[in-house]
Amino acid sequence: MSAASVAERWAAVLIESAYSPMSRRKLTQHLEEHAARLRAGRAAVAIGEWLVRKRFTGPDSLRRTLEVLGPEFPPEVLGALAAGYVRATRDQLFAEQEKVKNALLKAVEDAQRDLHDSEARFAQVFATTAVGIAIFDLDGAVVEANEALASILGHEEMPKELFAEPDASALAAACRRMIASSVDTDRREWELAQGNGDTVWANVVLSVLRGSDGLPKFHVALIEDVTEQRMLQEWLRHQSLTDLLTGLPNRASFTDKLESALATGEPHTLGYLDVDSLTIVNDGLGYVAGDAVLVEVARRLRVVLPEAVVARVGGDEFVVLIQGSPDVAALAATIDEELSEPVYLEGAGVAVSTSIGFVHTAGPGVDPTAVLRRAHSTLRRAEAGGKRQWAIYDHEADVADRTRFARIAAMPGAFENGEISVRYAPVSWVSGPLAFVEASLRWGATRHDDVVAHADALGLASRLARMVLQDACSRGEPVLIRLSRDQSRDPDLAAHVRSTLRANSFPASSLFLALDVRSMPDGEENLEVLHDMGVHVLLHEFGGGFAGLSTVDRSPVWGVRLAKPPSERLARQGLALMVPLLRSAGVHVIGGPGDPDELQALGVDLVVSL
Repeated sequence: MSAASVAERWAAVLIESAYSPMSRRKLTQHLEEHAARLRAGRAAVAIGEWLVRKRFTGPDSLRRTLEVLGPEFPPEVLGALAAGYVRATRDQLFAEQEKVKNALLKAVEDAQRDLHDSEARFAQVFATTAVGIAIFDLDGAVVEANEALASILGHEEMPKELFAEPDASALAAACRRMIASSVDTDRREWELAQGNGDTVWANVVLSVLRGSDGLPKFHVALIEDVTEQRMLQEWLRHQSLTDLLTGLPNRASFTDKLESALATGEPHTLGYLDVDSLTIVNDGLGYVAGDAVLVEVARRLRVVLPEAVVARVGGDEFVVLIQGSPDVAALAATIDEELSEPVYLEGAGVAVSTSIGFVHTAGPGVDPTAVLRRAHSTLRRAEAGGKRQWAIYDHEADVADRTRFARIAAMPGAFENGEISVRYAPVSWVSGPLAFVEASLRWGATRHDDVVAHADALGLASRLARMVLQDACSRGEPVLIRLSRDQSRDPDLAAHVRSTLRANSFPASSLFLALDVRSMPDGEENLEVLHDMGVHVLLHEFGGGFAGLSTVDRSPVWGVRLAKPPSERLARQGLALMVPLLRSAGVHVIGGPGDPDELQALGVDLVVSL
């Protein structure tokens, strides 16, 4: 049989008996060369070794090779090939064993080196860390601890008993609970006793250390001293609940105390105080003096009301919470008497008064925020009567105030959405002809006087005045516009008027601006500048007081618009005497709306119609 035929059969049995990445074509080429060499009686041992190197080492590879080659080659050639195959297989096995042995030796050496490094690192951390470390057995007894822990616990040297009672028992019990409940980690803040009798707050992390078999072997505790952090947190908490100037509770703290008091269901009285005229002290003697006054007010309130909760809830606002329902008139008098004693600052004897709003409350479920709001609303009602006043909560008045304030609060949105409109009423000479129209504001059912009062309260007066000016001037006919107090003394009023007249090509002589007489003398500069521009300037809400007459006498006033006629007989007689006086001074008098006959009898020049 030719070498090529032998190679074909030989390749077939090798491929069936073992896996090798060599392709069949390439394998056949190699085997044909090996068959030729075997016929020459050479290299039988080397060919057996080649078969092993090429991984033809399946369980039947050698047997089937000998079956193919047996009829073609003498026994000594086959024996030499088999000997080379066996020797190469043995050498390969020895080499693999050596590799495994070397790998095992390296793994052991690496593990020992890593263990040594790990132990060295642990020893370094254990000895140098500022965190206390303790290792416990499963019963909770200390096996080992570091110097940092001894220092945390107030020991200069490692004592025999590291933890004092009851801490030692508590830690041991915690360790046993962790084992019983299969919990591996327990974190808590612990107050531990120190060796000198003091205590230290510590974050304690207890962990279970398990062996290679997964069973618990030890507990380790990491103990960090957090006393300073806890003190800082307590200080910050105290600061957040304390008024820094007076040392009194602040609003947040007082609200909590009020809520607790109300929850008892027992009657309490809340007084909301505002220090009168503190701005005079601040502006006259400086803010340091003003702060000194506030500190003294706080001290005196605590003296005169030793059983009450006293707090500062605003710049010059204090609250007092008193158990029961005392006589508020007597209470207000007591507070006023205590505060009326002067305190001397920079050589000046300063005394202040307070205005107070009182609320009696009882029963659980009362909202503390609502109680504070009622007291504050009552305070504002008391202040409307002047300085050194007090008032007690009135439900009906509070409901009315809340309705009014809610309306005022909604005004900016109404203004932006165009809900506030300008309306015009004719103003005629008493003889009949139309003189001009009067602009007035409407917001739903809210009439002009309330609209401008709301605008003054919110700081919208200037924007509202510009809107009315623009609307009125764009109509192109003579118009009277009444301005509010704030609008009348607005320093930008003249500039707005000038720019609006120019933008609408509206003659200044066709504009009649009525400034609020109550804004004088602050608004007199506007009055004179507007007159110089050619605008007819009037005063409205004119009631004949001396201040109004003085303004008319010294200022270029075109006319006055009378306030609502008084109902009292003497006041009406006084008004009737004043009108001729004004007319004799060349001032036009506007009245109404009202009864035309009465207005004509009064002697007015012009009448506003509905």
